[in-house]
Amino acid sequence: MARGRKSRAEQGDSGPSPNADNWNSSLHKFLLFRTTKKRGYIPSLDSQDANERSVVEWIKEQHDAIEKIHVKDSNSARQLHSRRQQTITEDQIAVLKSVNFPFEYNFWEEKITALQAYKEKNGDCLVPQSHKELGHFVNNQRRLKKQIVNGKSVGTLTAERIERLEKIGFVWEVRAKADEAFDNNLKEVIKFQATNEGFVNGFQSSELQ
Repeated sequence: MARGRKSRAEQGDSGPSPNADNWNSSLHKFLLFRTTKKRGYIPSLDSQDANERSVVEWIKEQHDAIEKIHVKDSNSARQLHSRRQQTITEDQIAVLKSVNFPFEYNFWEEKITALQAYKEKNGDCLVPQSHKELGHFVNNQRRLKKQIVNGKSVGTLTAERIERLEKIGFVWEVRAKADEAFDNNLKEVIKFQATNEGFVNGFQSSELQ
């Protein structure tokens, strides 16, 4: 590069996305999918249909990419870093607008509504990782929060969303809670053994006979 000449990133030129071919292919797939469905239909992220799931995951990726661009951050260095990691270009956003992309659909609202229903049914927000509908969502919220704490994220988990999660009793440190419960149970076992040594030894002897 010639001396004094700025790179495209320094000039703020978004240029063609490095994944442009894949993006165009996914857009084409989305447009074909839409012609076969009722107007405004958005499949669930948990759809059992592989084609539906592929389309809706791409839709969500576009939502997340656009939302990250709009996140405000006072640190200009972090803003520059965020722009260089940008996964969608202004040209691609313009294309989405031209084909009436469902910008208004809110995946996060869908999931937090489901999480509230889960709490009403189960009494807490301790969703197991294996949960088909919410397992990935709750794990992702914890991952994003950890990045914020470590100063590594300008992502989509805003202060407002953190407040709403905490308001319904969301638990950020599940592992810590589980370890604490295990330690307490272990202490109870040790205490029981210490105060019932004769019983425990007699039980073990009878088992060996």
